[in-house]
Amino acid sequence: MISSDDKKEMISVMINICTRVVTLIFVVVTIFRKCFEAGDAMLWSLKDIWGVIIIGMVSGLGFGIFYIKKNMSNKQLIIFKILYFIIINSVLCFIGLKFNWFKKDFSSIALMEVMFILVFFVVTVLVYLLDFNEAKKINEKLKARRGIK
Repeated sequence: MISSDDKKEMISVMINICTRVVTLIFVVVTIFRKCFEAGDAMLWSLKDIWGVIIIGMVSGLGFGIFYIKKNMSNKQLIIFKILYFIIINSVLCFIGLKFNWFKKDFSSIALMEVMFILVFFVVTVLVYLLDFNEAKKINEKLKARRGIK
């Protein structure tokens, strides 16, 4: 059973993932639109905003998979990461098609996938760096408690 502190930590991480994904989606899409679309119109409809928020929420909730079992083997971790990638990509494709974010042609789908992979990679690196820094702080506190320098 998950303790109260573990639940709070899991919820905190899931919210952080959600906010990072939403922020990076807006940044990446804005940059792509600015670079590849003619005109200065950068309008986001309410439908688009909700779609991005849904993708962010699914990303955050999906990351909860990693808290089901914290001490995973490398093989399990890779399987969970692949599953996580597929889930988020499926949601993106479903929402993207539903909200007409891209057309059903190769170049449109390829551009959407490039943006998705970019956001996924950046969020993964950010989470890794935050976990690494947290582990480093914990190790420093343990060393200080033991009197080791």
